Amino acid sequence: MHIVKTQPKYLTDHIKCFYSVFAGGPENVVSSHRRLPDGTLDILFNLGSAVLLSGDGLNYSPMPDVALTGLYRERKFIQYKGAVHLVGVVFQPGFAHLFVNDTLEHFEDSALDASLIFGKEICFLSEQLKSMAGEAEQHHLLERFLLKYLRTKDNGGYSSRIFDVVQQIHKLEGDVVISALYKANFMSARTFRRKFNECVGMSPKQYAAITRIKSFSKKYELSRCSYTDVCSGLGYTDVSHFTRDFQKIAGTSPTAYFRQLDEIGAEFIHLI
Repeated sequence: MHIVKTQPKYLTDHIKCFYSVFAGGPENVVSSHRRLPDGTLDILFNLGSAVLLSGDGLNYSPMPDVALTGLYRERKFIQYKGAVHLVGVVFQPGFAHLFVNDTLEHFEDSALDASLIFGKEICFLSEQLKSMAGEAEQHHLLERFLLKYLRTKDNGGYSSRIFDVVQQIHKLEGDVVISALYKANFMSARTFRRKFNECVGMSPKQYAAITRIKSFSKKYELSRCSYTDVCSGLGYTDVSHFTRDFQKIAGTSPTAYFRQLDEIGAEFIHLI
């Protein structure tokens, strides 16, 4: 299993990355993994075998072949039947609403048929992707497609301001005081929460919590050192506090999560 990730050429402010995911496997073999939320909205093209999505790991529903998906508050279970071939685009938090022409509050916890937003043209694009051999070429085609859908009129200039806040949250690895964020950006608490929800698709508190757990997971997966060593760098004063936060987002304890972590799950931790 491997992931090929590239950066946008033209939409560097609006798109975080493009990616392709490959994993071989016979049609009768089912594989699955628990994926942590990333706080992003993606367009996902399934060019391989069936992909199913579940919130509890028991009841699965098929994902559309071209899905507008993401903005999950907590983990999802993803199941693959046979060979995996996914091509995706990850929007920058703060700018995705400029492509869907709506506030992101309406896309929370979503796995929509992308043609409902982008029309049948995006289904034709899926067929074009299947006929292309190189990942870089596929990603360039996606970027050229999305250029046509970028709405240039910003919502009072808030996209850039909220994106700056998102950058601050990532720089501090989610260990932030929310009141300090809106005060530093000269917004009232109410305006800040409303605009953050519109531009990112969830509250700043939820986004910071996801960022903090993802920061822990990336560091721990690479080092496998003690929880205490990683947690102290993320502002946790005790491991029990961290464990509660992790359980809320991952749906299980960090010990159980990393014990069950497979190759696909480990790759997705570092994707975004």
